[in-house]
Formats: sequence, structure tokens, C-alpha cells
Amino acid sequence: MISADEQAIPIESDAPSGFQRALGLLEFDEIRRQLASATRTAVGAEAASELIPSADPRDVAVRQQETAEARLLLDTSAALEFGPADDLRPAVHRAMLGGVLAGEELHRIGALAAAARWNRDALTHREDLPLLGTVTQNLPDLPDLESAVHRAISPGGEVLDDASPELSRLRRESRSSYSALSDVMQRSLRRYQRSGIVQEDIITERNGRMVLLIKTDFKGKAPGIVHDVSDSGATVFIEPMPAIDLGNRWRETRLAEQREEERVLRQLSSLVGRYAEDINLMAHLLGRLDLAVAKGRYAAGMRAMTPNLLDPDAPRKLHLGGARHPLIPGDVVPTTITIDEGNPVLLITGPNAGGKTVALKTVGLLATMAHAGLQVPANEADLPMFDGIYADIGDQQSIYESLSTFSSHIRNIQGIMDVATDRSLILIDELGSATDPEEGSALAIALLSHLRDRGAMVVSTTHHRNVARLAQEEPGMVNASVDLNPRTLEPTYRLTHGVPGRSYALTIASRLGLPEAVIAGAQTHLEPSHVETDRLLQELQEERLTVSELRQQAEQALADARRQEQEIADRLEDVEDTKAELVEEARRELAEEIAEVAGRIRQAERSLRRQQERQTDGRGTQDSDVDLQAERERLVEARREVVSPEWAPIPVERPPWYHDLHVGDQVYIRGVSRPVEVVTPPDDHQEIEVVIGSMRARLPVYQLDRPGDRVHPAAEQAGVVYRRPEAKRTLSPEVNLHGYRVDEALNVIDSLLDDAALEGMTSLKIVHGKGTGALRRAIREYLTGHPLVATTEPGEGGTAGGVTVVQLR
Repeated sequence: MISADEQAIPIESDAPSGFQRALGLLEFDEIRRQLASATRTAVGAEAASELIPSADPRDVAVRQQETAEARLLLDTSAALEFGPADDLRPAVHRAMLGGVLAGEELHRIGALAAAARWNRDALTHREDLPLLGTVTQNLPDLPDLESAVHRAISPGGEVLDDASPELSRLRRESRSSYSALSDVMQRSLRRYQRSGIVQEDIITERNGRMVLLIKTDFKGKAPGIVHDVSDSGATVFIEPMPAIDLGNRWRETRLAEQREEERVLRQLSSLVGRYAEDINLMAHLLGRLDLAVAKGRYAAGMRAMTPNLLDPDAPRKLHLGGARHPLIPGDVVPTTITIDEGNPVLLITGPNAGGKTVALKTVGLLATMAHAGLQVPANEADLPMFDGIYADIGDQQSIYESLSTFSSHIRNIQGIMDVATDRSLILIDELGSATDPEEGSALAIALLSHLRDRGAMVVSTTHHRNVARLAQEEPGMVNASVDLNPRTLEPTYRLTHGVPGRSYALTIASRLGLPEAVIAGAQTHLEPSHVETDRLLQELQEERLTVSELRQQAEQALADARRQEQEIADRLEDVEDTKAELVEEARRELAEEIAEVAGRIRQAERSLRRQQERQTDGRGTQDSDVDLQAERERLVEARREVVSPEWAPIPVERPPWYHDLHVGDQVYIRGVSRPVEVVTPPDDHQEIEVVIGSMRARLPVYQLDRPGDRVHPAAEQAGVVYRRPEAKRTLSPEVNLHGYRVDEALNVIDSLLDDAALEGMTSLKIVHGKGTGALRRAIREYLTGHPLVATTEPGEGGTAGGVTVVQLR
């Protein structure tokens, strides 16, 4: 990350000499063209077209950070304003020299100032975009220019009435004069229509005067001034005599209006000239922002990543994993290219059309893009800082300079050797070609050895087997190969390190129909060692292909197995969820039945007490007591059954989120709308202790539904937290039971106590009225000994009053 003090605005300069020639050979011009098409302004497109790589580590770091921040800006769906697409610098220069700008030009300059203001405000609080924020804060603030243009010029470039008080007055007079003139012209037209001397029933304008189209033969019947004659001579354009004075007044007003408009434009143009330097800086910085966003957009389209540019003092190595050439359309086969510190020379061999040059250009182009501040299309990218990238690619023979292909290659390589250092990247295509193979091989070996000794990083391609043998044996050099599929002869476009490639020349020639006698004759001229080496390479390639196919099959089988495992786990989870829901539903139904039985027992107890008060004979009462005790025992047995282990679902592996619960977390219980707090996390018996209001309860974990909003930080970090919005419920601290029967009132109170405990309430007020006192006695008797009730006390009216206040535990 570049510090705030280092976020200076770099001044563009010509490309360093170490990069200049390679830009064309690596087709970096096409990268710049595509980048320019992603910009929104002429200044941004110009900056993209002139984008150059840099050898300054700090400059490259600033550019890369700029691109990364622009991509982050796009990823967050934010946007910047860049102002008009046109290049306003010529207009600003003309204003600086005293020229008068048109209304359209002034409006675009005002829009430029508005875009600068919008960007300053948009990135003021974006601490994650420090570099772009610094650029926007450097945008000049020109509120007087923006407001003056906005007040005086319309979006279409017309001067508005409010541009000046004088212009407003003149336009009112002009409209009034025109209205009076139009009335006179309409009356004249109607009069001449009745006379039949009008050629056309219209009012038009000639030389700034309102005229009628009169037939030439009747011009004497229409007194006035002739301003024009039609090409055929059949029509004269006459300004009627009654309209002359009004026409003069309208024309004078229009001329005065035009002079005032010109004065307004000149005044605004003078203001633009006064701020010319600030406006040019504004256009430059907005163009830079446009280029930065274009770089981010271009990187996103390539699925590119920020390269890791190694410190100049770090060990020099190059690694491109999953690299893709950005100019190849369609699905590109990614390749991995690695150059270690101790082996700076990479020699690529293989057949024609196998991808050798593409691999070589991929290294050079991605390194150039990284030095220009662009992200690179790769999965991994570690690149050293180069002081230059030098390339000798393609046929650069010149008839004019009498240079053959070989001579042009040698001249280029000589030029590279004159300037290359141990911090340079050198790319040489088809080394040792276009001349005698034996001498070409010897020259290639000597060149690679010289460049290795100099310490430069080299990527080269060749067809010479002797050169590949040198790279296999010499320290500091590594072979790599691109191959054809040995069965189909289709290119694989994959680079294999450590193994030289085959040429496939005879095999391809045979496939293309060359007579077998010719192929056999060619094979007899091959050295035995060459034939044996080719056979071993073919066997190695076929084995590698087989291993690769088996690996792909194994990976596919593993992926299928994992997918099936996940599907089974999902189905099992659905089954267990359904089973748990069925068990809970049955448990609730049984609990409701128990509650109903309990209500009937309480009602029977109350009836029994009333009978005991009225009767003196104890026999019938004793029988009822026996029956009531039997009902109580059955009720206890039912309650014992509903909480027995037989009602619990078969234990299975549940979603792991509850394993990460801590003391103080909140969770939801199935069937309960509000969260409860965890007191003891799940134990070995898969039970958890929670607080429901002021009461503690132990529950099996399968009764947990989901986490609540308040969770332990460790659970947050583990990624096991999700939240679901819940409806806000408000429970009244007072309930009115007037008119309820005893059993109905007790059921309401039972539900109310549970809800109050979940809400965390401390007291309730129950209004039951006085009446006969039966409802009051039943309620207070029910509340006595209830596990959620601490105390009960009469409310208003004392013991015999109609209110009972309940203090909850």
C-alpha cells in the first residue's frame, strides 16, 4: 500500500528505452487499443493510448494500487463522473487567448466542473480507496465557474433569460414586439387572402424582416417593401407598410439581444480563460480517473489479478500460474511458466503450431502489462522488477536495407546484448534458425551461455535438438516443451518443464499424405541416437498423457462422490428435520391433551371442595378423592412419558453451528418466537442449558432452530452465524379476564406466564373483577406454587378487590 505522502501524481514520459521496441513485438499496442475503448472520455482514451511500462518500482506500485482501487470501486457498485466525452482543452486554450466560446462549449466546461465536485464528495469518506481519494481531492474546486455557467447556459448551449437582467428585459421586449408585429402580419394576410393576391397563405422571414408571399402580377395592390423575389419570378416577398415600424422595433430589439448574448458569452469565456490552468488540470485528473476505472473494468473482463512484483533486492524468480494470453479470443488453455532463481534461462522446444511462441509472448506481454500498472490474466503471478524487456520475435528482414532474415535476427540480438543487464528480461524466438542448422545450433548455445553468465532472465524457443541437449546438461538452464497429443496430433498448448519437446516433423508429414517411401527414406538418414531419443520422448509423453487422463478421471470421480455425499447429507438432514417436526408436533398434541386433562382435574378439585363445604357425609367425598387421585397418577404418567427418551429423535449428526455456541449467545427454540440465552453450551449428552425469562431449562440440541442475533465473537469468526429478521412483539403487562369462565381464564393465565417469562417481564396485573369471588379464588389458588410466580398480592380494593398483581421470578 502506498502511503498518503507518496501518492504523488506521476508525470507521463516516453517509454524507457528498455521497453520501447518490445511493445510492438509483444502486441502491447492492441492492449492499449482495447483499454482505450473501455474509457469514457477523449482525455482518458488518449492516456490509455499512451500508456507505457515503467521500470521505477514506486511508479509501478502506484499504478497497480490505482488499478486495484478502481476495481474495488466497481465491485462495490460505486461509480465516478468523468464529465463530457469531448476534449475541452482546445476550447480552454482559445478562451485563454481571448476567444469567445460557444454556449455548447461553455456548458461542457461547467459539466466538467460539476463532475469534479461530485467525485470529491463521492470519495471523501472512502478510506479503502486512498489513492483515488487523493486524486479526487486534488481536483480544483471552481464553484463560481460552475454556478455562473449553470445559471447562464442551458444544456443545449442556449443563453438563458436569467443570464443577465438586461438580457431578460430585452427578451421580454422582443417577445412583445414580435407579438404586436405578428398581429399586424396576420391582419394583412387575411386582407390579401380575400383579395386573392397571396401566393401562399404563410408568413415567412427574409433578411430579418417578416414578409408575405404576394403574386408578382398583384404586387402593386400590396403596398410595402420588397425584400426578395422567388427564383421563378412568380412571387415577391413584401413587408406590408403597416408592419414596417413594428418590424424595425422588433429587429432593433433582436440585435440588442444578440449583443447582450455575445457579452454574456464573452464574460463567461473570460472566466474560463482566467481558470484555464485549473480546468486543464481538472481534465487531466478526470482523464486519469477515467483510465483507472477503465483498467479496473478491463481487468474484471479478463478475470485478471494483481501481480506480486518482487522487491529488487529479493531473489529473482518468475512464476505465472494459470496464465492466459489476453489477446487470444475464446476459451484459452491456461499455462504455467516458472523460472527459478538458479536457472534464469528457459528453453522451450516442440513442434510448429504447438504454442512455443504463444508461451514466449505470454511471459513478455504479462510482464509488460504488470510494469504498466495493469492486472494480468493469471491465477498466480510473481514477477521481478525488470529494467527492460527485450524481444527478437518474427521475421524482420528488410529488402531496403539488404538484410536477410538471419541478418536481421543477429542485428537485433546484438542490440539486445549491448544494453541488457542482469535485471533484464530477454525473449528470443526461434534461436539459431534461418541458417545452417549446425552453425545455428552452435551460435544459439554460445548466445544462451553468454546471456546466462550475464545474469539476464531469458526465455527462448528453438527447434534444434543440440540446443535442447545443452539446456538439459548445463547449469542455469531448464528445458520446457509444448507438445501435441501423441494420439491425435492436436496441440495441447500446455508447457511442461524439465523435458525437451519433439518436432513431429515426419509424423505430421505422413499424416498429410507424403508417400511412405519418402518417410522411410528420411528415417534412414536420422542418427540412431536421435531415433532412440525420439522414441523415449514419445513413450514418456504417452505415459504422461495416460497419467493425466487417469488423474482427470479420478478427480471427476472424486467430485461426483463428493456431490453425491452432499446430496445424501442434504436428504438425511431433510429427513431428520421432518422427523423432528413430527415428533415435536406429536409432543405438542400430547401436551395439549395433558393441559386439557389438567384443567379438568383442577375443575374437578374445585367442584369437590365446594361439595366438601356443603356435605357432612364423608363417604361420597372419599370415593371422589380416590377417583381424583387416580386421575392425577395418570396425568403424572403421561407427563413422564412425553419427556422420556423414547420421544426423542434418533441422534444423528446435525448441522455444526450449535457446536460453536458459547455462554451468552442467543438461540431460537423450535416453536418459540423469541430467542433465549445460552447458559451452558452443548455437552456430551447433546443437551444445552438456556434461560427462558428468569427460569433455566435443559433441552436436547435437536430442539434448537437457529442462532440468534447476539453471538460469541468466536462463532462470528468461524462463519457459522446467520440471522433471520423477526417480527417485533409487544406483550401488555395487564390482562382483563372479565366474563371468562374459570377454565378459560386459567388457560389464558398459563399462556400469559410463559410469554411474560420469555419477554423478561417482572410483573403482571390480572384484572378478574369482584363478582362472587369464585374466579378470584381460582386464579390466586392456581398462581400459588406456580414455578414462574414469585409472589401474588391483591391490587386495588385489597383482598376482596378485583385485581391480582403477580411478581415473576
